[in-house]
Amino acid sequence: MNQRTRGGEVVSVESGYRAKIVTLAAIAATGSVAIHMLVPALPLIAADFAIGEAKAQQVVSVYLAGLGSGQLVAGPLIDRVGRRPVMLAGLLLFILGAIAGTLATTTGLLLAARAIQAVGGACGVVTARVMVGDLFGKERAAGVQATLMTIVLISPAIAPVIGGTVADLAGWRTIFALLALAGVATLIAAWRRLPETAAARTANQRTGLIVSYAKLGRNRQFLLTAATLGAASSGLYMFLGAAPFLLIHRFGLSSGEAGVALLWVAATSIAGTRLVVPIERHFSALIAGTASSALGATTALVLAVAGVEGVVPLIGPIMLLGLGTGLAGPVAFNAVGFAEPGLAATATSLAGALQMLASGTAMSVLGLFAPLDPIRLTLALICTTWTALICAIASRG
Repeated sequence: MNQRTRGGEVVSVESGYRAKIVTLAAIAATGSVAIHMLVPALPLIAADFAIGEAKAQQVVSVYLAGLGSGQLVAGPLIDRVGRRPVMLAGLLLFILGAIAGTLATTTGLLLAARAIQAVGGACGVVTARVMVGDLFGKERAAGVQATLMTIVLISPAIAPVIGGTVADLAGWRTIFALLALAGVATLIAAWRRLPETAAARTANQRTGLIVSYAKLGRNRQFLLTAATLGAASSGLYMFLGAAPFLLIHRFGLSSGEAGVALLWVAATSIAGTRLVVPIERHFSALIAGTASSALGATTALVLAVAGVEGVVPLIGPIMLLGLGTGLAGPVAFNAVGFAEPGLAATATSLAGALQMLASGTAMSVLGLFAPLDPIRLTLALICTTWTALICAIASRG
């Protein structure tokens, strides 16, 4: 372990790095926790505002759209004004959006609060990814990114359980209050532990960005991998948006029990990320992941058509989808980063934005077919998961 002496004390450099990694993970996790913690409470929000399933699901889809489009804005800002100002401003927006959600009295105000919160979350996601490269260098960044992703995935894995339990005990507004408090704690940690890491600012960034996007738009590898990522993510988010209504209204679970059921899907996603390295030694983890998701969706559809319904017949096959998403996500982001030489950061940010925009759009389209039943939901999952598999196979050609 690297160490240095300061004032007669031995100070661990690695300890400082670990503190930075944890802080960066907390910043990156705020964006996804704000999705997963609220998912089990969607039926309560629908009942409180006397709105249908489709309108309630917009609480998630609007957030996803803001998280995606916000990344397109955050990227250029990070290069223009530096990492630290955008990071701190993003956390502040996240806190303000959470407070506004707590106080929202109409659906419109709630959706506006979610949009503000999403832009703040987007700034955090992009900044965390960029600062990892700044702080740890090219050789070490890949390993740190893997550690970061594991930590980030653990948070939303337990978020549905916390969100569902809190919603049952104290109402859905308390979830927003908790998100605000978490944002404040993260802001304080970031202020203390993360300095500015940009070595230099890029001149004429606007022109450079347009040229960079044009290059990526002509890059077959980037387009197919980004399409794989977007389709795979859309399947998971469509399920997360629709599942609480099925679990609570159709199968009689409480919000807390629905959160526990969704925890199984999140747990398999985490397991998928840990299988990336061993699978990549022998086969494409991207194809294996998308194939697992397609198999899960197909199995769920077969059970639904056969009339086999219940919590286990719904969650069991979808665990394969969660496993596949965990496998495919890290590999896809790594692939887009190397798709165009010299444009790793731009490609990663653009792919992340397209991923969120695709997921938000898919959820909005699915909401048009509410009220959903297992057959309608699994048919939608078939469309996205098989699209992801086809694009993954094509990207290897």
